[in-house]
Amino acid sequence: MKITHLLAIGAMLAGSAMATPLGYGSTNVTVNINGVVTTTTINQDTEFGSAEGGSLAADGFKFHMNWDVDPTLSWSYTTNASGPQTISFSTNIVPDVYNKLFNSAGYTITGVKSVSGIPVKTGASVSDVVVKVYIPFMSTYVPAGDVTVGGVSGVKGTLTKSQDNTGNGGVGPYVPFGPTSLSDMTMGVEISFNAQLLNVGDTISLNGTLDIQKDAPPVPEPATFGLIGAALVVLGSIARRRA
Repeated sequence: MKITHLLAIGAMLAGSAMATPLGYGSTNVTVNINGVVTTTTINQDTEFGSAEGGSLAADGFKFHMNWDVDPTLSWSYTTNASGPQTISFSTNIVPDVYNKLFNSAGYTITGVKSVSGIPVKTGASVSDVVVKVYIPFMSTYVPAGDVTVGGVSGVKGTLTKSQDNTGNGGVGPYVPFGPTSLSDMTMGVEISFNAQLLNVGDTISLNGTLDIQKDAPPVPEPATFGLIGAALVVLGSIARRRA
């Protein structure tokens, strides 16, 4: 009887814990263009969500992000502004011990060929796009997540490049980075580059995804299953005698 009671109480506690909603709070998207910083606060009170902000016409940039606190973060950023830029995206995540990650990024740069019918002299350019990973966000830098997408210059037309943290062009695989037991339940990326978008209509659009996971616990071998079964038989016998 006692063993049955313990199992029932354990099931009740587990069900109660699973039914208790987590509070995800809020996060910030920060854009720094030529030293001018714009911060947007995003409410993250749901497990899945998305947000956007900025205006190309008014701010020189726009962004979009999707999050899953399980945890995955996808982001995109478009600008028509020249100069050094640093952008950070982050998300709240569920607490766990994570030990592998995959981070990818890419960009499409568009340089106009003419303005008012007059051919442009200088095409669009961008220096190397560097994406750094922080888990927890902005407190622990994780070099294993670094992505560098090579720069280009003099683009007249459209050119696309992509890369990931393994150097396989955006296709993986996951790489180890820990394990890390998270007390500050956040993760995020910091993107930096220097763009030269000198003609009306020049733009660069960047995007990426950061995903972290944990290895599944090892499956017990058949001999282990046998030991577990024997232990359960003994416990059942003791329970019947006490009853």
